[in-house]
Amino acid sequence: MSTNKNAYEIRADILKEATGLIQQRYDRQFNIWEQTRTRDEKTGRIMDPIDQPQYPTTQEILTCANELYSFVDSK
Repeated sequence: MSTNKNAYEIRADILKEATGLIQQRYDRQFNIWEQTRTRDEKTGRIMDPIDQPQYPTTQEILTCANELYSFVDSK
């Protein structure tokens, strides 16, 4: 049995999808960054934390959600 979603439910789903997409992109970038860093032999700490990816902002998530929503909203 399928149910129709109201506008609020659709927007909540799109926001959740956008959050997941942005989080996956950050995780991928961070993993690549972390694997390519030079580490101290004794401590294992990263010695050159240059160009570390920044954690996604709310604005980045909302921008992605708006892009996804524009697809749903277009006729």
